[in-house]
Amino acid sequence: MGKLKINLAVALIGSIVFTTNALAQKSKDTLRIAFADPISVIDLAYDPKPEIALTARIVYDGLVHYDDFTGKFYPLLAKSWKRIDAKTMDFELRNDVKFHDGSEFDADDVVYTINWLINPKTRIRFKTNYIWIKKVEKINKYKVRIHTKRPAAVGLMRLAKSILIYPSDTHGKLKVKSTFGKKPIGTGPLKVTQVDPNKGIILVRNNEYKHGGTWKPKPKIRTIIAKSIPDVQTRIAQLLTGGTDLIRSVPKDQVDDLKKNPALAATATGGLLYTYLSMDSVNRSGNKALSDQRVRKAISMGFDRLAVARAVLAGGDKVKTLDSMCLRVQKGCDFSTKPPAFNRVAAKKLLAEAGYPKGFEVSITALGSAGPVAVAVAGELRKIGIRGKVKPVSFGVYRKLQRQGKFEILVSLWSSGGLPDASSTLNVFFAKGRKGKWSPRNYWHDEIINKARIKGGAILDPEKRKAVYKVGYDRVNQMNYILPISTLPTSFVHSKDLVIEDGSLSPYGATLNHMHWK
Repeated sequence: MGKLKINLAVALIGSIVFTTNALAQKSKDTLRIAFADPISVIDLAYDPKPEIALTARIVYDGLVHYDDFTGKFYPLLAKSWKRIDAKTMDFELRNDVKFHDGSEFDADDVVYTINWLINPKTRIRFKTNYIWIKKVEKINKYKVRIHTKRPAAVGLMRLAKSILIYPSDTHGKLKVKSTFGKKPIGTGPLKVTQVDPNKGIILVRNNEYKHGGTWKPKPKIRTIIAKSIPDVQTRIAQLLTGGTDLIRSVPKDQVDDLKKNPALAATATGGLLYTYLSMDSVNRSGNKALSDQRVRKAISMGFDRLAVARAVLAGGDKVKTLDSMCLRVQKGCDFSTKPPAFNRVAAKKLLAEAGYPKGFEVSITALGSAGPVAVAVAGELRKIGIRGKVKPVSFGVYRKLQRQGKFEILVSLWSSGGLPDASSTLNVFFAKGRKGKWSPRNYWHDEIINKARIKGGAILDPEKRKAVYKVGYDRVNQMNYILPISTLPTSFVHSKDLVIEDGSLSPYGATLNHMHWK
């Protein structure tokens, strides 16, 4: 038998095995997911990564829920809320909610959770997600009042996306709070029966859940099992042999091959994630050429963003170019400018005017899955004389180099921290740090953007806030600081009988209560 016939036979056998196993899981009302990272805790405060967001936000609830599909806020643990003044909000709580362990939810849990999050002694990542709150007080058993340090336009969104409520009795008794996520207790539509970095996690439907309405419904699948398989090739092998039903973030060439299998399907979902190219305009890294705006503009117009992105990213026509670092789907986002259009001749002319007729050398740092984009960009920039050397880095190395000011050009990806609000990007990239010094993340030192960031963050009127943020986001394009390259759809390959609904803005690219078997 020839090699082709052998490969076809293996593919056919794999298809039969997968189909049989997948049908068995469907009949058991179970979905098996392969995670890239091991999950040791289901706790977004201690481990804020996409796979944790997928699980934590359905195990726990916040006071309110932001529905990505409608762009509106809905009641959750709070049945209503009212703004008292620019820095004060009251929340009327539900009186019929219980935690997964049967204990009653009330104001004590809200007060405890928020006070623990804002306590200076609580050491967690992304502390700024919480410290805009000054204090929270209990009005009665089912009413709380939240005071903010200043008017916080993003406050309600943070309460929906970042602040998940813990049971005060259980969490409060723990000496080591980071262990709570090993046996998490929430009020959400899924409850956890196992968290084990080696064996995986098991979540089952909470049949007592009734407060999420149509905006946060119970999952249609009864049991979710997620196991860590760090190696992408092993994840693919497990999918092909029926060991799992769903894998995520598969490289483009492998998506194209896998979706030829009749037992499989590929789904690409949009969201907040995109790729970008940033340039050091203040010469922190020692490459003076990038301090010249003409050079930065030449780089921005020196390659076809859409062609580069679609050549290396999975997702087909969901891979689109962006005109700004904020997306219209985000609250507060507005802009009136665009990056310069692709024009290689004009780019070479700008480089010559800036004193670089033969181009120059530059280091291009590439983070994670943005690596293929960085390589493609480097290849295109060579055509205008810019000789880029791509350096792929892990997240740990990325953070170290970022703080040290080592980025000349960075090609990376960004999801706005999973927040559907335009404030997050301005705060992360363009803020000042302690004592008025520029943040280590900031390679642009632009006071116009910083002032827009601060002013917009304190404006509660949606249209007025958009007008202020527009100044900041237009400035990014005008000065060619950061070039948004393209959307980065999340690519899933899965059993053909599984449906993944598009529309979630989760960093994971989907939510468990918007997946179902056909």
